[in-house]
Amino acid sequence: MAGTHTPPRRTYKTDTRRRTSRGLPQITLGGLAVTLLLGYIAVRTWPIQCATMAALIAAAVILRAIRPRWMTRATARLGRITPRRDALPAPGRRTADAFHRLKPSRFEQAIAELALEDRAVHTATRVGQANDRGADVIAHLYDGRRILIQCKRNGAGNNVGSDTVQTINGVYRDIHHCHQAVIVTTAGFTRSAYDTNARLPHGIRLVDGNALEAWANGHAPAPW
Repeated sequence: MAGTHTPPRRTYKTDTRRRTSRGLPQITLGGLAVTLLLGYIAVRTWPIQCATMAALIAAAVILRAIRPRWMTRATARLGRITPRRDALPAPGRRTADAFHRLKPSRFEQAIAELALEDRAVHTATRVGQANDRGADVIAHLYDGRRILIQCKRNGAGNNVGSDTVQTINGVYRDIHHCHQAVIVTTAGFTRSAYDTNARLPHGIRLVDGNALEAWANGHAPAPW
């Protein structure tokens, strides 16, 4: 399996203008004494309720501090807007031929929808358009990786060549700032494409029609 590559960190200019902070209300000794007195009376009057409230506050603070991974994912999913999934063929009909019958834009959308079925994927967005520079779908994984997917809706025998592999290799890290690239086709790849990919320091994942069928029908894992 090819290693991952961390793209160069992008720097952003920060606003160096002086910000005026709001002053916090001052607490006098008298106010502090009144607060402590009221707290003491509340504890003496409602000990069980106060103990329960204190335990809930402590639990919330602890959970906020450790923030388990499952909670992070659940929160992200709640805030995630899921696009309409009307391009991906229905289960049982996900063949390379079915994908090839889609229009190019719907094929790209279908691959984005397929990527979203992987539990490791947070978002997958179709970005392909004129001058997209090789990026048809961008997927963001929960582990922080950013994946570029190039979609090739080719007919049988019209295999993807080494020029496409070289192009994607030249843009997915430096231009699109992705950690990994995938080329998905409904056809296949030429021998020169496989040879070129084998010589790359960080190989691209090549998904042909058969591998696409296996991925789409749950017989193979996602190519990342």
